[in-house]
Amino acid sequence: MRQLLDVDLRLVRIFRVIAEAQGLAGAQLVLNLSQSRISTSLAELETRLGARLCRRGRSGFALTEAGRSVYDASHELFEAVDRFCNKAGTVSLNLRRVVKLGAVDALATNPELALPRIIGHFRQTTPTVQIDLMIAGPEDLEAQLIAGARDIIIVPSLTKRSDLAYVPICGEKQSLYCAKGHPLYGESDRVVARNLARHAIVARGYLHSQDLKRLGHREADATVEMMEAQLILILSGGFIGYLPAHYAASWVKRGDLRCLCDAALSYDSIFYAVGQRSATENPLVRRFLTSITQAKQV
Repeated sequence: MRQLLDVDLRLVRIFRVIAEAQGLAGAQLVLNLSQSRISTSLAELETRLGARLCRRGRSGFALTEAGRSVYDASHELFEAVDRFCNKAGTVSLNLRRVVKLGAVDALATNPELALPRIIGHFRQTTPTVQIDLMIAGPEDLEAQLIAGARDIIIVPSLTKRSDLAYVPICGEKQSLYCAKGHPLYGESDRVVARNLARHAIVARGYLHSQDLKRLGHREADATVEMMEAQLILILSGGFIGYLPAHYAASWVKRGDLRCLCDAALSYDSIFYAVGQRSATENPLVRRFLTSITQAKQV
């Protein structure tokens, strides 16, 4: 048991990089260490744990069953370490603290949300805190939050869980678009409204039923999770679909996109900063929420 308790966190971190880089050569680029030192660290960890963690040779790199178990367990280990550092950091300036944020994509151009300004304000008030920012779809982010892998996520939310706390930030206008060359591009709004159901639609997975219901479609012809994928499919000329108005603005200005039936079909979605209800115990979470309020007042 002593061997396990005495495992150096540094060795586990090196092993995690090896696993994610699929070998020592890739890990060398990430860690900026020699392959011999990385190999020695891996061998030391295997000796302490009494198990071989990976196979490497001509057939390629692969984790053993023990290696996969150690890698999976390391996620919980370092999440616990981060929580310890965040709490202990309130009484010691020598401990580096981490705040783990999550957000959906296509937010940089949203002037109402001003996420860059929020993060900038947070950094000014907490310059020693490390920021870990993850960009993903709302469902993935919520799963990360519930699992404790994120401290705060910024997402549009249609349904609310009782175990999570929601702080409204702003609205975001969503409009329907088609690309130049699409049959509806040059038509009047009256013709567009009459013919919407005849044209293929790309729907965002997390807003799938809402997008379809608004347009009278029974099913989507394409689905995506990220906004850039939505934009690419609309620009292909084969689909109509919703985009945030601020995100689509530059393509509209160039004439590559056209907003369809703006008055009738556009709507606002509400963005929230979402955290665990117990998250207010974390001073970093409280500070970030304060930065949201203060950045909006600028």
